[in-house]
Amino acid sequence: MIYRLAYLFHIVMLWILIIGCYGSVQLNNDVEFYRNQKPTNLNHPALQWNRKMKNPIKGLITVNDSLALVWTHRSGVMILNLNNGKKEGSVWTPPMGGHITDLTVSKDGQLFAYVSMKNKVIGAYDIRKGKHIWKRNADNLIKNKPLILSDSIMVVGLRSGIKLFNLNNGEIIKEKLNRLGVIKLFPTSLERFLMVTDSGFLQCYDYQLSKIWSQTLSLNFESNINVDQDRIFIGPGRDTLWVLDEETGNIQNSIQFINGLEFTVQDNDLFFLYRDGLLKRTSLNKRTFWVSDFELGIPGESFFHTDENIFVPFAKGAVINVNMNTGTEIWRSDSLQRLTGFWQAGRGFLMQDIKYQMQYYR
Repeated sequence: MIYRLAYLFHIVMLWILIIGCYGSVQLNNDVEFYRNQKPTNLNHPALQWNRKMKNPIKGLITVNDSLALVWTHRSGVMILNLNNGKKEGSVWTPPMGGHITDLTVSKDGQLFAYVSMKNKVIGAYDIRKGKHIWKRNADNLIKNKPLILSDSIMVVGLRSGIKLFNLNNGEIIKEKLNRLGVIKLFPTSLERFLMVTDSGFLQCYDYQLSKIWSQTLSLNFESNINVDQDRIFIGPGRDTLWVLDEETGNIQNSIQFINGLEFTVQDNDLFFLYRDGLLKRTSLNKRTFWVSDFELGIPGESFFHTDENIFVPFAKGAVINVNMNTGTEIWRSDSLQRLTGFWQAGRGFLMQDIKYQMQYYR
């Protein structure tokens, strides 16, 4: 009898993994997503909690001061309480297991679109109803978050081109092959999107998949973007940061960015983070204000700034706070082991190391 029950349990679990998903993740209708809100009063952040997670976090989107939507490497999507580091409610595990490459929340905060390269699946989920809406098989996905246009169109990048889907039902709206190959997609502040090709072209398309403009910039998979005041900042490409007019694609400026890793923009000033750990502040007219070396080795993959400070993660396990005006270090986090994740979250930031240890500061 026990053997039969155990056998039946394993059959049921296998069936769930093969045909669908289980669990749910849900937000109340009165909970609103923050949009591009920067933390404040972070001169000397205080440690809020330190926890070892069962599953490492792969990505995070801030909901508000207290909550974040996170997806993990193995167990799906959940709501993380930033006040105590515990999950809120249950976890939604997508079809064929919990392997989500990336996801994007719609502007109205109703749905999120997701892609899974490992399982060759794309889909959409209603986070207010806690309901999986649709999923489709998709081959040759690129490692890129899906884009959402007008809260109704989902843009998915494939190695061979682009496909547009109806976000609400998964029906294909339009598709376009690209003989140059696709490696990356970026959103813009307009109802358009940008595409980076294998050969380094930057191309701009509208929601009808009509090409608006194209520039040869020698970009690659590691190139990053920042859209600010109708300008596109993108790079490095040919060891250069490019500044383009968002509407026309015309090149307005080019700034040397040799050995560059990441950058951010504030007004007309640029903050460059280099692969050897150097941090530099410069202006669009190429005037350098300061260059700092903190002797902490290789920096992490991302950094962010507030009105007065810059927070930079380093692979060896520390995050530092740098005064934006002087380039001097004014604060340093407690050390972890090698960092594998760093996210701006709520009114602070979350850091994760290779042993799944997590610390949240604000």
